[in-house]
Amino acid sequence: MKTRSGKGNRAGLALFGLVLLAAGGLALARALGAFGDAAVREPVVDAGARNLAATAPWFWPVVAAIAFVIGLVGLAWLLALLRVDRPRRLRLESDTSGVTEIDAHPASEALAEQVSAYPEVRRAHAVLRGSSDDPHLDLGVSAVEPADLGALVTRLHDEAVPDLRTTLGLRRLPAMVRLNLTGGGRRTRAVH
Repeated sequence: MKTRSGKGNRAGLALFGLVLLAAGGLALARALGAFGDAAVREPVVDAGARNLAATAPWFWPVVAAIAFVIGLVGLAWLLALLRVDRPRRLRLESDTSGVTEIDAHPASEALAEQVSAYPEVRRAHAVLRGSSDDPHLDLGVSAVEPADLGALVTRLHDEAVPDLRTTLGLRRLPAMVRLNLTGGGRRTRAVH
């Protein structure tokens, strides 16, 4: 669903961009005389349209209503893009006797603290995304530069993510791990 939404947003933005590019290109071409010297001196809106706007009492309210609808569609689109896909609560169990839920934030915070304690990790940030019934993990890890990334990924795969999955009682927890390598040597240094 997320992929379809992203493709729809990209297609909509591309179409909107092409329409604006075509309108701007036509206006620029007209101003530069591509349609003749007479077109450069003439108003963009012809006399019939100017007369309609001046004499029809319904013209400007219709223009305002169309602009308002376009503004609402744009605002709804912007709000949909800014919507955070984070569940507040995770559903652990649901049956006829009731529903068991926990807060999602402390669970992801505990994982980030666990991963941050690894010697080769400078800091970690974990977020549970998706629906409360089918969450997935987004884990960002900043490792110090001489770190063995293969060993770190193995440890995340074999230890950290399964620990969270077991803690939450989930059969599966898809995870996306983003590794960022930072310079500066070891995170902790001995002081003499």
